[in-house]
Amino acid sequence: MTICAIVKRAFGWVALAALLAACSSGAPARQSAAPPSSWPAQAHRPLPTLQQAIQAAVHLGPAGAATTVSLNFNLTSRRPSAALIAAAVAYLERNGLDARWQDGSSLIAADGPAPAVDALLGVEIDNYRLADGSTFYATLDQPGLPAALAAVSRSVTGLDSYGRAVNFAVKPGGLGMSDVLAFYNMKPLRDRGLDGSGQTILFPEIETIPQRNVDDLEKFATEFGLPPFKSVLTIKTNSSWGTPEKPEGEAVLDLEIAHEIAPKAKLVAYVAGPQFAFMDRAFDQMVSDHAGSIISESLGACEPGTPTSHRSTYENIEDRAVSQGMTHLVASGDSGAYTCGQDNDVAGSFPATLPTVTAVGGTSVFESTQGSYFKEFAWGAAIDESGGGGGPSRIYAIPDWQKPVGAAEGHGFRQVPDVAADADPLTGFHIVFDGRDTEIGGTSAATPMWAGLIALINQDLVNKKLREVGFANPAIYWIGANAAKFPSRPFHDVTAGNNLAYNAVAGWDFATGWGSPDGDAIDSAWTTYIKDGGA
Repeated sequence: MTICAIVKRAFGWVALAALLAACSSGAPARQSAAPPSSWPAQAHRPLPTLQQAIQAAVHLGPAGAATTVSLNFNLTSRRPSAALIAAAVAYLERNGLDARWQDGSSLIAADGPAPAVDALLGVEIDNYRLADGSTFYATLDQPGLPAALAAVSRSVTGLDSYGRAVNFAVKPGGLGMSDVLAFYNMKPLRDRGLDGSGQTILFPEIETIPQRNVDDLEKFATEFGLPPFKSVLTIKTNSSWGTPEKPEGEAVLDLEIAHEIAPKAKLVAYVAGPQFAFMDRAFDQMVSDHAGSIISESLGACEPGTPTSHRSTYENIEDRAVSQGMTHLVASGDSGAYTCGQDNDVAGSFPATLPTVTAVGGTSVFESTQGSYFKEFAWGAAIDESGGGGGPSRIYAIPDWQKPVGAAEGHGFRQVPDVAADADPLTGFHIVFDGRDTEIGGTSAATPMWAGLIALINQDLVNKKLREVGFANPAIYWIGANAAKFPSRPFHDVTAGNNLAYNAVAGWDFATGWGSPDGDAIDSAWTTYIKDGGA
């Protein structure tokens, strides 16, 4: 596909003319092709760190009783003493906080006025206002845990309302259902009756799903002859999970792409506020509910800038998910290898860098004239500093199953991504949002596509009386290492393009992992892995 054809598909000939005019005049091309405001948001730029935000903000003084602080105390054990937990909850309540814990949870949630939190933890929480008028509370003081809390908790999250995740969706412009199924060779699975029946996909979300977006979902289902969403969708909310953001298209994107791949799979969205403390509460509930065995997460934050307390809480919950046999797919980010910003060193996105999740990177796709697979490049656009996330973690050591492909540039750390799929907004997916048909990209499009494929694979495995996929990475790396032994290669090995820092090369790489799936081949390979090579 030529660059003109790509631009035409994404923006139309009017925008193409504007783009060419802008190029000839030296003006920024993106501005001339800006999408209408009703379309999903463009790629989020990395957020400044908390320290940078405080330096740039207006200090409003100590937070008073009107400021409610939401804390999570991360438990030190997967099976904590009920007596010690009860004592900790009672201690929090005596000190002016509303505290609660449920059996099996990885955290104690507590909410209360800022002065009570100050006195409890020996910190000073202040209020700040940013240039855009938004406010947040924060402290840079190190909290001290009283003995009653230290007996059960390793850390506390929620001492600021600034730290948050962002969606990894980008701009409009798509591949319809039949295109996606043909390109990634999933049609043979659907032709064999695999439609996600008996499977449930879970979605952590940070934006609301109002009725108008539910109407979008139903319009999408009608367009492609899919079952209505009302037969498969559940939306879970809770007042203790904070205030979600306004719809920008992320939730709609996640649900529509997963539904077109696995139309009979149940879909459950857990909707929370974007702050880490609220996300942890919703994630903890998701794993406790265990309503399904597949998690599709299109959220993340700069790994080095993510508080240790949040990572610790998240790791603990994720360990429970793995022990329960859940498959957790996470978008690797849309800023290429520079999740923390182009003015910082290369860095990955948390939680994609966590060794217990499967990180999904991004590609640009090129269809054949018949609409099937032709080729893919690693997604990387230097002009607008976007691309599929990938690179070494700075925190997590490389796991055993990844060591055989460990790159020297990884310096012994976890390497991301594990797999990839279409994410370039110029070659993206068709969706319906705010009543309009449009196109969208980003690794948050690639992730629910993989989640839908895992639902089909799980269904096939269950039909064969085999165990489900569960934690996917050991199988993915075994299949990747043995790809040449299978009748058809399970992965499309992407060997061209880059993610702004790392080139796609033969085999595993920092730009696209093992590459994108051949649905039919990887389904067959997974059966072989479980029967003969897997644990």
